[in-house]
Amino acid sequence: MIDDSLYYRLLPFIKNSHTVDVVSEPSQAYEAAKQFGKFSRLLNDFDADSLKYTLPDFHNLSLRVDQFKSAIKNAAVDRLDKAAVEIKQIEKYEDIAETYRQLVEEKKIPLRVIHHDTKINNVLFDADDKGLCVIDLDTVMPGYFISDVGDMMRTYLSPANEEERDLAKVFIQEDNFTAIYKGYMMEMGDVLTLAEKELFFYSGQFMIYMQAVRFLTDYLNGDVYYHTTYPGQNLVRAQNQLSLLNKYISAQTRLAK
Repeated sequence: MIDDSLYYRLLPFIKNSHTVDVVSEPSQAYEAAKQFGKFSRLLNDFDADSLKYTLPDFHNLSLRVDQFKSAIKNAAVDRLDKAAVEIKQIEKYEDIAETYRQLVEEKKIPLRVIHHDTKINNVLFDADDKGLCVIDLDTVMPGYFISDVGDMMRTYLSPANEEERDLAKVFIQEDNFTAIYKGYMMEMGDVLTLAEKELFFYSGQFMIYMQAVRFLTDYLNGDVYYHTTYPGQNLVRAQNQLSLLNKYISAQTRLAK
């Protein structure tokens, strides 16, 4: 029975499609990046400002850094002590947040219709692992291309996800970076501005750093946002993302050529 007081959304069923949870081949990263690029390209002429923000300030790095600084002021002493090294690392990379602030305030890059959640399982593949389309449109809203590209960098480059405690398993698969670049630029190469193209590598710094900030902020706040299953999990997650960030930046000479 349909309740007329509720809203329903119908979506077409895509036959013979499947998703993957982990990037196992560069070709999957390529296909996914191509689909997310195609999504923004097809909506290039759509007025992004006409969309509502389903999650206001979702990728507002300036706000996330402000929240981090507030958390430091209010954190319990024992948590500050345990996170001392990670706090210094976040502060070391504040130039990443400064770059974001300048991009926004000086309007150096345009607002676009952005997916905002470009993990690999938000793409449907066919039987040959060719990309069909993107799914999970709940986070579609105005944003900057660095969010979509950056989230692919954050989640496709390392074989280990953000829950991995063994940081030796966190490393950069450089072939996946190349695949993301080629796939996304296949669709968006003629759409992105010169300023955007110059920020392609920065996109990864932006998203990895922001996630590290968010995990560490939640740890300092007493684990009030992200669900945890063991003590210190958000600190581990922050360490994981900072390790990824350090290795990503170290690979810049090879990746951003």
